[in-house]
Amino acid sequence: MQVNGQALRQSGRFDYKWIVAMVVILGVFMSILDQTIVNIAIPRLQTAFGADIHLVQWVLTAYILTQGIITPTSAYFSERFGIKRFYIVSLAAFTLGSVLCGLAWSLPVLIFFRILQGAGGAALFPLSLTLLFREFPPQERGTAMGFFGIPTLLAPALGPTLGGYLVTYADWQSIFFINLPIGIVAIILATIYLHDAAPVRRTRFDFLGFFFAALGLGTFLYALSDASTDGWGSSIVLGCMAVGIISLIIFIFVELNIIRHEGQPLLDLRVFANGPFRASTIANVFVTFGLFGGLFLFPIYLQNIRSLSAFQSGVTLLPQALASMVAVLIGGRLVDRIGVRAVVIPGLLILTVATWQLTFITAYSTLSWLQFILILRGLALGLCIQPLIVASLSEISPRLLAQASSMNTVTRSVSSSLGIAILATLVQTQNLVHFAYLAERVTATSRLGLLYPQLQALFVARGASLSSAQSDALQIIAGLLRQQSYILAIQNAFSVTVVICILAIIAVFFVRGRRRPARIERNSDRPGEAQDEEPLPMVFVE
Repeated sequence: MQVNGQALRQSGRFDYKWIVAMVVILGVFMSILDQTIVNIAIPRLQTAFGADIHLVQWVLTAYILTQGIITPTSAYFSERFGIKRFYIVSLAAFTLGSVLCGLAWSLPVLIFFRILQGAGGAALFPLSLTLLFREFPPQERGTAMGFFGIPTLLAPALGPTLGGYLVTYADWQSIFFINLPIGIVAIILATIYLHDAAPVRRTRFDFLGFFFAALGLGTFLYALSDASTDGWGSSIVLGCMAVGIISLIIFIFVELNIIRHEGQPLLDLRVFANGPFRASTIANVFVTFGLFGGLFLFPIYLQNIRSLSAFQSGVTLLPQALASMVAVLIGGRLVDRIGVRAVVIPGLLILTVATWQLTFITAYSTLSWLQFILILRGLALGLCIQPLIVASLSEISPRLLAQASSMNTVTRSVSSSLGIAILATLVQTQNLVHFAYLAERVTATSRLGLLYPQLQALFVARGASLSSAQSDALQIIAGLLRQQSYILAIQNAFSVTVVICILAIIAVFFVRGRRRPARIERNSDRPGEAQDEEPLPMVFVE
């Protein structure tokens, strides 16, 4: 018997496309939450395993590197084995890796299990995008991405809050075990409700392309990760950066050669021939820089300057996440009605103004003012990130959706790592510069001399000796100088972020602003060439 595929998909209570949206949200939320929730547990892991910060940082670095290396293969395996099957395998691998991490008995074992977990989670984001865009027509993709944006923006802000609570009131193992119930539910729902597409029998796996992509992305991401601690002048950082760039250049030539000989590349670089994809990807790099850079700077300010606990700083950041959740739902609907540029540019303007205000932040800024700025940032980010993803994939043919989704994820990973590395290095270097400058100005004959009588009187009144008072005074003044120099360094970092936001606004002007057509190409092998939509798939039921 022959049954129309669309009729079959809508035979239930909900349209199949909304079932897909609800299923993939769980996998994406779990994957992104894990990337941020582990950060807050680093000090606890140091204590648990008796290791220094450089060794414990590999718990984060190993996961990031593995995801960067494995993500380019997601398009191949999803087409080779079927997207439903590969999605379930990825969910199972990530969930199992999470459980193993919670059972780790030593730091090397934990790092190894994090590699397994990263390999499982690498494909969840691009596969989720592909599943969504295969089911939602172009005129509804903004709304779909609005729902998809809930986990992508809520998880990074919930991570520090939830992680801080679990580390404070439970133990570090709980930050991994929390993925178990979510993963089981996601696997069950995907098994029951997702429909599979017929696997594409490819001729061979692009091993040469995978080798250079893995080497290039792995060394490049490692260099960015290490630059925040060792500095950009480190021989290891410079060496890995050089190897990474050279390997990625070779990878591009390898892939173009395969395409020229009509082979099947690991990543089809022809997606960059599509104008909306190219322009939106460039704009998304700048916006991602601003997002993750801010997420990196705020915990530093709240914990190091305001002396809040990890849990308290997470709670302070929560309104930003809630604002993002509201904005992404509204922004998705607006994109479907008025187009991408009309939504993203106002969002970027709000983001620029809010970030500019943060360049005036001090150690005594009121938390109410900070919350207002964070809410503005949350609203702006909700109006920017998801619409740009919609724009980037708006005119990609269905057969290249997996390729474009993988490329989008790789770009997002590299730009977020680059933003964190640049801002972390800037804060460290500028902190030293400002401290040296302030120390020169505060001398014993000027401000220091004026402060001494008051400090001496205070300490003498408490029964301390004069020399002890002088010593304590120096410590207090040095502490104030360190605090002020750190504040000035954070202000510099936000100033750089303002420039990045302005570049993002310029880039968005090159994104096609018109509303997307209701029909896009279905049979085209070349990105950007629209053809008539193919007939709905026919499902044969015995």
